[in-house]
Amino acid sequence: MKAGIDFGTSTSEIAYISKDGKVIIIPNHLGEVITPSVVNISADGTPIIGREAREKALIEPENTFLEVKRLFGTNTELTARDRVFSPVDIAAMIIRYLADCAQKYSGEEVDSAVITVPAYFTDAQRKDVMAAGKAAGLEVERIINEPTAASLDYGIDHMRDCKYMLVYDLGGGTLDVTVLELFEGVVEVKSSCGNNALGGKDFDQAIMDHITGIIRKRDKVDISLDARAMMRIKIAAEQCKIALSRYTEYLIELPFLYSKTGSPDSPAAPVGYSERITRTIFESMIHDKIYSTEQQIKTALFDANLEADDIDLTLLVGGSTRIPLVSRFLDEIFGITPESAVDPDLAVVRGAAIQAGVLSGTLSENAIVLTDICPYSLSTEALNDSSLDEEDTYCDILIRRNTTLPVTATKIYATTHDDQTRAHIFAYQGESPDPAENYLLNCFELSGIPKAKARREKINIRFEYDLNGILTVQAEIVSTGKSASVTVNTTEMGKNLDLSKWKLAPAARRYRQVINKAERLVKLHGGEAADSVEAAARELKKAIVMDWEEPMIEKMKFRLLDAIDDLEGEEQE
Repeated sequence: MKAGIDFGTSTSEIAYISKDGKVIIIPNHLGEVITPSVVNISADGTPIIGREAREKALIEPENTFLEVKRLFGTNTELTARDRVFSPVDIAAMIIRYLADCAQKYSGEEVDSAVITVPAYFTDAQRKDVMAAGKAAGLEVERIINEPTAASLDYGIDHMRDCKYMLVYDLGGGTLDVTVLELFEGVVEVKSSCGNNALGGKDFDQAIMDHITGIIRKRDKVDISLDARAMMRIKIAAEQCKIALSRYTEYLIELPFLYSKTGSPDSPAAPVGYSERITRTIFESMIHDKIYSTEQQIKTALFDANLEADDIDLTLLVGGSTRIPLVSRFLDEIFGITPESAVDPDLAVVRGAAIQAGVLSGTLSENAIVLTDICPYSLSTEALNDSSLDEEDTYCDILIRRNTTLPVTATKIYATTHDDQTRAHIFAYQGESPDPAENYLLNCFELSGIPKAKARREKINIRFEYDLNGILTVQAEIVSTGKSASVTVNTTEMGKNLDLSKWKLAPAARRYRQVINKAERLVKLHGGEAADSVEAAARELKKAIVMDWEEPMIEKMKFRLLDAIDDLEGEEQE
């Protein structure tokens, strides 16, 4: 059976299409259709999933994992019971649990799935979603963007509608704004913009910061060092946020939360925390975060070549859109009144199930047609025309973001120096003209170029990007027809690459000193200041592990050196 899975930051769901074409939302073993994305590792190593794991978080925060989706695309290590896990490992446990629930409910084995992702997820994050599904034992036939899935849920019952839709998807961990056009059973994505670091968890954090700040000021206690107390505050903050979507005030009561040191003659005494928070106070905490999404909406509308007045239907997706301030913001800034046309919590998984039904043949291929877009620009590296310095390069975009898939793009380039016999072809993902600020997908060498004066020999570079996130890059020498190519699966590329083993690679010794220096600087500075150094070091390690040719590894080394120089320059200032 093919299922649709919505793996979310806060909650996850699974659904399938029945033989009579109905969407069936599958309950978990507790009879709930919404499962918290929480995993607790029990004493015998068995994972506990969902609400029971969430309850254990209060007493075993050190063995419980929440919000792992926010760690996708990173090399974060998670520990519990003296075992080390990756975010993919924990996500795979949740996905496997959902598949097992589906099998028990339907009596059919779930062997494949369509899994949804935020529209603005990067290649590395999409790769981790795919890897988690496969680690759970499923064939991941397609990953589709969450707002697109929500529009499928709406479109399946409005086949003959012709309208422009805006999907405002604010979930537990991410924001997506997507503009689509629905016409005669076709759902065409026009544009998408988002923020992968904004969601309901940030609103929870605002309440948490409020509470810990009051305790720090009132009792001179830094409660953030107490893992169990912070977990209690975290859960209370989420409960407060949810309650204030329905009520105008909420009482937070946390008895025996921490100990307050008394006088030398009296022992430390347990202290609780109590506060009545109004909706007005909560909205003041999150006002700037909600209103910051104005830019994403404007970008999505601009890229779609539309105005707010052109939008016929606005769908709110994700639990965080239940916060009343969201609807007020949309009305105040854009004059948009959202419609309750889909379930904010279940629209995405329903759409994933519909796509799975089309792929399995349970639904007719003509039931609804989906066209999606490339969320990030794809480019190759080229030399600036006015420069003689081979390091003075930029990313020349061949496929722009928001281009409808599938798509093919070609461009002809020239050799850069006399008697050049080979060229290195790079493929990048991202919007910056600076290659160092984009994500390097892959590279390869084209050799056999006839010797000639600079710019005499031409190279035709071709990018093909299909519906499954497969990018094929081909380079051909125009005068001889000789070519070379590489296929980049942007959801699988580098899946089995263990960067921690770079020291074992043949070329490691030549680059150990610069990498060690970079790692020391990252530990010393941390935060945004060291981000560029960390990213450049990661790309150099990748080049070493993948055993790229020496000129390509050297290129990565010089980028790392530049990033180190920039960081050290800031330090001196």
